[in-house]
Amino acid sequence: MACLLRVTSRAQMARSLCHSRHHSTYSYPFVYSNEVRDAKADRKPIVALESTIITHGMPYPKNLETALEVEDIIRRQGATPATIAILQGQLTIGLTQEQLQYLAKAKGVIKASRRDLAPVMASRQDGATTVAGTIIAAELADIPIFVTGGIGGVHREGEDTMDVSADLTELGRSKTMVVCSGVKSILDIGRTLEYLETQGVTVCSFGESTEFPAFYTTRSGYHAPHRVSDASQAARILQSAYRLQLSSGIVIAVPVPEEYAMDGNVIETVIKNALLEANNQGIRGKEVTPFLLAAVSAATGGVSLDANVALIKNNAKVGADIAFQFQKLRNADNLENALNIGVSKSTGKCMTNTSRQFHTTCRDKGSESDENLIRDDSAGDVLIIGGANVDRTYRVTEDQVQLDGSTHACKTEQCAGGVARNMAEALWRLRDGRARLLTVIGDDADGQYIQDIAPGLLLDGCIIKNARTAMYAAMFDKKGECIMGLGDMDIHNHITIDLINKHINVLKNAPLVVLDGNLPATTMDYVLKICTEYKKPVFFEPTDRRKAIKALSSNHRVKYASPNIMELRAMADFLKPKNNITKSNDLEEIINLSKIVLEFVDLLLVTRGSAGVVTIKSVNEITNLSPINSHEFEVRLYSAEVLNHIENVSGAGDCFSSGFIYGVILGLDECKSISFGFSAAKEALLSKRTVPCTFNKHNYNETIKYSAWSF
Repeated sequence: MACLLRVTSRAQMARSLCHSRHHSTYSYPFVYSNEVRDAKADRKPIVALESTIITHGMPYPKNLETALEVEDIIRRQGATPATIAILQGQLTIGLTQEQLQYLAKAKGVIKASRRDLAPVMASRQDGATTVAGTIIAAELADIPIFVTGGIGGVHREGEDTMDVSADLTELGRSKTMVVCSGVKSILDIGRTLEYLETQGVTVCSFGESTEFPAFYTTRSGYHAPHRVSDASQAARILQSAYRLQLSSGIVIAVPVPEEYAMDGNVIETVIKNALLEANNQGIRGKEVTPFLLAAVSAATGGVSLDANVALIKNNAKVGADIAFQFQKLRNADNLENALNIGVSKSTGKCMTNTSRQFHTTCRDKGSESDENLIRDDSAGDVLIIGGANVDRTYRVTEDQVQLDGSTHACKTEQCAGGVARNMAEALWRLRDGRARLLTVIGDDADGQYIQDIAPGLLLDGCIIKNARTAMYAAMFDKKGECIMGLGDMDIHNHITIDLINKHINVLKNAPLVVLDGNLPATTMDYVLKICTEYKKPVFFEPTDRRKAIKALSSNHRVKYASPNIMELRAMADFLKPKNNITKSNDLEEIINLSKIVLEFVDLLLVTRGSAGVVTIKSVNEITNLSPINSHEFEVRLYSAEVLNHIENVSGAGDCFSSGFIYGVILGLDECKSISFGFSAAKEALLSKRTVPCTFNKHNYNETIKYSAWSF
């Protein structure tokens, strides 16, 4: 979460950086912002951004407005922005809003290319990274995609002055993909393309034309050697370059939006006049570019500045789309590498290459034989046991939040919540009323509110006299980041063994029993025991990392569990303390943790937010594969669809689990059940309600793709 203090001085900036250093890894020459650190941990796509455009490319406040808007565009496309700069000598990957404000107003910030990075850091100065400087930082931080306005190049008359931008040589020795609007028009574009060819840099135009753009204009008179039509193709080119270990960069040249493109003849005249003026004033080196850009802006009455802003925003969208597509490819590659040439974290020994990919897409219904699939029992209701509460959210509408007792204006929303309640409502709607919820609520207004949402869902005897219904409250800042959460959940202790026994016949007739982590431990043990006796499959939703271990305290197996990475860690740590598995949040870690947890769970569905779902199960035999040992594992990686607009996230995970369960009860295979889960989650994300009023049960992707391995 971004720092909530307004930074107004160099002293305050230094204190902010000290706080960042405290949380950094000292072996690295940089620090991450909290937002970027979280994105790295969650393996989300990240887009690098330069800072010279803020300090030297645009006047204040246009520079700040543009920087903030560009970052927001990247977030809306499902990626995380990482603006890079040197602040008080500290290379910083990802800037807070306060740090962006500081840079936008700061004087004397050094324009930092490769030659400048070390001196600026050593003297604890402020530095704005150029394209070259940003590429170096992005390489250090393993951020493959970088968005900018335009790259540097060979200056006009460069054959005499030898004035060639360091951007070009840096592109020749990095793996970074740079998304830009070509080479700045003030440069010699033809010689720049020749220089890039010599450096081995892949240059692609983006869109329908092979014409290489010239920053302010869509055409330069030169053609790019290659063309990519969309973000997916660009991502595949980057993936291929990584696999080939080329160690040379890629330029994706995106033309300025047509409505903002300028007349090439007008721009050329203005540039020639500006070059003469720069020569008359004796302006040389790295000061030439900002001088020329300012002169062009003045000569065009600010129209060139508007074009500059438009093209960087457009590039941000394209770059974020490419980053998202590449991250999906990278996640799949990481899984394959983890299985093929992975390293055991506990022993340090290389694992034998025993994995084989054996599925790519869903097959037709009935083509997969699996004796463990649950068949639909038309007479039985799914029984869901766990928590129910009312969620209240408070979104502050002011820019700054002061946690000092002050009153802040906000927007308030209320909805029904609780993992078990959400899943019960979703299954109730999916199965046309054939689901029942066993929980406890108070005889208050909140309890009545929960009952009214889905009449008949709640079993008898679940209302506690003179008690408060469980409540969760969350406070969000203006950007939607959660500042604080509060919960009053004591009433869930009334979900007792006696209450379970009162409804034992519902359990006996249920095709499947769902448990969430809100049950008291004694009740959880008892339910697992009787489910084992009656041979009822159990779906366990851990709820949070502190409650995730409850289903593991007994000796009874669970058929399904749907932890996220933090909950999976808690489960593995409980079963095998000091397991020495590195917390990297990547697929290799998920696999190693799952090996421990699969001692008590048949199938793990590890949820990864927008990155999709990983399923892992232990199998004794897989068709056409010889078992390697008594514990052979099957791993499948499913990628989720990216949505450009989201109304509500609070019920998406619960609706995913409910959609999966619905598919399983219908007798569908794992792949189609996952597809039902994704479809239900998507409808929840697009709904203002935690659980949509209706689900389109025919709107699932029958050909959903996945990668699968055994090892």
